[in-house]
Amino acid sequence: MPTHVLHAELKKPQALDPASWAAIEDPLNRLKKAVGDDDRPLIVGSAKELVEATARVILQVRGNPAGSGEDYDKVLSAAHKLIEHQPGADVAPDAPVRQAANSARKLAGTLRDLRNTYGTGHGKATLQPITDEVLETCVDGALLWTRWALRRLQHLLLGSLQPLINDLRNGTFTMGSLASRLQAADLPKLEPEHQRALGVAVGQRAASNTFTVRIDGVQACADSHDDAVWPLAYREGLTEGLFIDQFGQTQVDDSRLGVRLAIEVLLPHPDAARVLTDLKKKLGTSAWSSGFAHQWSEVVKEMRLHKAVLRTEGARNIWLDIADYRAERGGE
Repeated sequence: MPTHVLHAELKKPQALDPASWAAIEDPLNRLKKAVGDDDRPLIVGSAKELVEATARVILQVRGNPAGSGEDYDKVLSAAHKLIEHQPGADVAPDAPVRQAANSARKLAGTLRDLRNTYGTGHGKATLQPITDEVLETCVDGALLWTRWALRRLQHLLLGSLQPLINDLRNGTFTMGSLASRLQAADLPKLEPEHQRALGVAVGQRAASNTFTVRIDGVQACADSHDDAVWPLAYREGLTEGLFIDQFGQTQVDDSRLGVRLAIEVLLPHPDAARVLTDLKKKLGTSAWSSGFAHQWSEVVKEMRLHKAVLRTEGARNIWLDIADYRAERGGE
């Protein structure tokens, strides 16, 4: 039995928001309880969940959240790729260290198959005996990769930009306050990946019906075709955030204003078709939020109503493909 896990601790990255940290702590606490109860299938399942939760948080932090139904291997590989070359004062840049980390990723990657064979989450006709070696492999593999990833995540966080992103998830905004903070962040001079991450966070908050954020961070961008003031990467992030929430689920604001705004935000983008293609792929792996499940038909109507605003036939066709897919799923 891997009893050492009862005392295992993970170090929270300093700038990580409480909701993201809770998503990582939850499977860790479940893993500890399973070990204490000698619940062997749950140990295997919780080890895999710990790795997946950590990987999803990394992708969310970078403004590229995975769809709720995205494949485990893809989520893990994408998160690992984002942080394997991450610089930092206490991060080793050596190739041998990266090779060791890649080995840890491969071990973590086996957790899906181990969970399918031994763990919770699937009904089985017969129960396989779960040896101590299987448990040690699962627990050690999960903790090894997760600890490495969290050390790198600390440096991945966006410094002074991260508090703004944290507030967009949990804070309060009065009229004009987001506009002032975007100006202070010097949005045009941020790295494109940071611009995109900020755009996702603004879009997600607007989609959760915070009208002050929608006015300052989305409508103001939609009203301007100046991609120097409102960079393309920020516009891409906004488009995604207006449709996919921080849990990887499909979500649109209650008034469905985000549908029109998403198109207007993209108007100055020279490759809107590519942006919409990426959005289409993510929506294809995203479950529906409870709110969206009650308004999907109205969202489809709005999408079809505003399709002509898009400037190219390619972009319009992809936009309609998204609407048609929503309609097909709504009829299930």
